[in-house]
Amino acid sequence: MAPPSRRVAFSAKAKKKQLQNKREENRERDRGDGDFLEKRKKNYVAQHLLTNDSQAAAVPSMEAINLQPGKGRNVNRYNLKFHVESKEEIEARKELAMKAIIPEAETGLEMGTDYCFVPGLEFPQRPKWDYNLTQQMLDIKENKYFREYIEGIEKTFPLAELSYFELNLETWRQLWRVLEMTDILLVVIDSRFPCLLFPPSLYHYVSQHLKRDVILVFNKIDLVPASVLTAWKNYFQAQFPLLRIVFFTSLPSYNLREGGKKSGMKTQRRKGTMRMAAEGALKLLEVCEDICGTKADLSAWRSKITEEMALKGDDEETEIGELIAQAKKPDVGYHQQERFQSGMLTIGCVGQPNVGKSSLINALMGKKVVSVSRTPGHTKHFQTIFLTPNVKLCDCPGLVFPSQLPRTLQVLVGSYPIAHLREPYTAVGYVGKYINLPELLKMDHPSGEKLTENQEWSAYDICEGWAIKRGFMTKRAARPDVARAANHLLRLILEGRISLYLRPPNYKEEESKWQSHPDVAEITEIQALGQMKNDGWLEEAVEVVDDEDSDQEGDEDESDEQVPASSNKFALLEDD
Repeated sequence: MAPPSRRVAFSAKAKKKQLQNKREENRERDRGDGDFLEKRKKNYVAQHLLTNDSQAAAVPSMEAINLQPGKGRNVNRYNLKFHVESKEEIEARKELAMKAIIPEAETGLEMGTDYCFVPGLEFPQRPKWDYNLTQQMLDIKENKYFREYIEGIEKTFPLAELSYFELNLETWRQLWRVLEMTDILLVVIDSRFPCLLFPPSLYHYVSQHLKRDVILVFNKIDLVPASVLTAWKNYFQAQFPLLRIVFFTSLPSYNLREGGKKSGMKTQRRKGTMRMAAEGALKLLEVCEDICGTKADLSAWRSKITEEMALKGDDEETEIGELIAQAKKPDVGYHQQERFQSGMLTIGCVGQPNVGKSSLINALMGKKVVSVSRTPGHTKHFQTIFLTPNVKLCDCPGLVFPSQLPRTLQVLVGSYPIAHLREPYTAVGYVGKYINLPELLKMDHPSGEKLTENQEWSAYDICEGWAIKRGFMTKRAARPDVARAANHLLRLILEGRISLYLRPPNYKEEESKWQSHPDVAEITEIQALGQMKNDGWLEEAVEVVDDEDSDQEGDEDESDEQVPASSNKFALLEDD
């Protein structure tokens, strides 16, 4: 049971003002002012949402994620805040989930960045300032700018066409501070959905306005075939000429161990003490050395990686290099910072939720230094970690950038918490259009009929069938718990156990070209798939972990149960 929140003093003067406002509202309602509710909502947003009051969730069209009880007014100042769907929209999507799924060709998964990032949906940029502004004046100016920014987007684009995006000014301030202090910006994306997670407006702002170098890090490359990654690399290089590209995985084979068996099921889990992902770290170092030149000495970083790569076996007690962590309150004020000041390289890590920024930092360090979680918004404010005495990493909170990404896809990429979904079935239905889930999951139709080739399945049928197979039942009526099954399927997709990934435009036409491309060998080396095959554990299918704890969303290590997918088109980590 959550502890009661601390009482805040409420003066008689404040009570009198509250009563006056209430009387005025009643007069407006009696006069039949049609804009009464709209005015009331805007006033509330201006007074609470944009000034980070934890009561922002009370706004009818807003939702604050993972509100926590606690002392003080700003305990939830960094929580994710999104627009909320109406009851009518939810019901319409539920009806859609009841209709039979019509399979679509793989070309439907070919997308570019213009699919969801359209002109007019740029991210908010810190307004101009000068040293004559006090802290209070600057705060008011930024609040006003952000309120006008949100209102401008809502006037330009219908709310139904917009994806969920961050509405918390405090979180955007974290991004502003990281951009200002960084020398090189790492934009981390999930390799399964590159075009949906890379905002072009951020690239143009950093490369042209701030004159900083941008490195695009394809993370979780163990979940995507090397030929697809090669095609994505060429696509981004053609679209964004100043962009540097690095491939990375925090789960090479030496960071995994063979798990036990539960009910005949196999698992692969990360080792208790992981080692550095040296292959990806070396590629990142080489790009940083090319950018820095003689402005920063990165020899200590190279020595750290060389020591790690020289290790043989699983000597998990050996600590590589030195770890210096900076523990101080994050500063989101403005500072004019000289690039490569005093020979120090500052690398900022930015990306949307669930792309693995914190896991990437842990893999670069060779040990856990920042906590990770499947829950979007787990990292509340930017964290500063010293990789070596003169290489500093800044981990920014995951930010959902404004876009027109359909909400079903936004759930699949991990930008919106699965536990907060009011209607999870259409997201499962989207996956069902491209993957034969009933055959992959080896389940019978909930009507009792055996699985046949031409059998019609709806998204709801798939969830109900999975609930029956897994034994998910409601407590009172003992009926299949369809909502729990839908959430479980979405987590399997998010973790990569059901492998769905996008392709760049025209990939199918040029597939043979990318499969024989020279970059495939380099990417395979970073994935460490060759060593996995020699170890004999990379198979066509690996069973889903039969762990009831995995059904509950919590602050557990996101890398605990994530396992690489095979090079097959789709791979479910299923039974032998």
